[in-house]
Amino acid sequence: MKYKKKKGTGERIVKAKPSGYEEKRVRRLGKIRILIGFLLIAVIAVGAWLAWEQIMIPYQPEEKSESSQTSSQQEEVLPIYGDDFNLKLATPDHPLEEKPQITEFQGVQMDERIIPALEALLQAAEQNKTPLKLVSGYVSPEEQDQKFNAEVERLMKEKKYSRVMAEQTAAASVSRGGQDESQTGLSVWVGLEDGSDFASSAQYRWLARHSVDYGFVFRYPEGKKSYTGREFDPCCIRYVGQRAALQMRQLQMCLEEYVAYTDR
Repeated sequence: MKYKKKKGTGERIVKAKPSGYEEKRVRRLGKIRILIGFLLIAVIAVGAWLAWEQIMIPYQPEEKSESSQTSSQQEEVLPIYGDDFNLKLATPDHPLEEKPQITEFQGVQMDERIIPALEALLQAAEQNKTPLKLVSGYVSPEEQDQKFNAEVERLMKEKKYSRVMAEQTAAASVSRGGQDESQTGLSVWVGLEDGSDFASSAQYRWLARHSVDYGFVFRYPEGKKSYTGREFDPCCIRYVGQRAALQMRQLQMCLEEYVAYTDR
């Protein structure tokens, strides 16, 4: 330790040498600065190389994944029809005028134009291990009238209703010929192989999530009786086309609501 006398005063200034700890700290800081400098240089070099690569190497689009290719192929296979076909109604307020093109598929009658979409839906459900069984489909106007008249006769016999009252009561549960969804050929009723409750099944949950991908919706969804005139029926699915099905889900509309919406 050195002492130096301050000019003009009797005081002495003390100059001390750095301790060993301080010297080590200074050297460590110097090494850190050098390391940071090298890292910055490396980052700049990598960035420059990537920029050069983007400029010099032509862009090559990524190949589509297998799942996206499958989805694209599915869209090409599914039929595309106009709303005059997809949104056809058969109700007391909208009696059916056009006769459907009926054929049989898996033992159930339906309009032949919905078979490609229905077959794709059934195959997807099978692959998901939630297989669906077709139960029923198209009913002719003549058969529907027979159902209606049978209900009228039952009410007259069991309830002692007059014919007028019996017909009014029967119309609330059984439609006349040409006024029922089953005459369109666009709806099918599905179920389970063991006949258990469909609404609580994995199949119903799968349909609720995926049916719109194939152009199908629930014809009589929950909470829509004031529009459809029918109680909730989890087994009845109706073809409306992919575009309408997706919009109906987004808007949370049943078929009657959506038809009125598109007619505005």
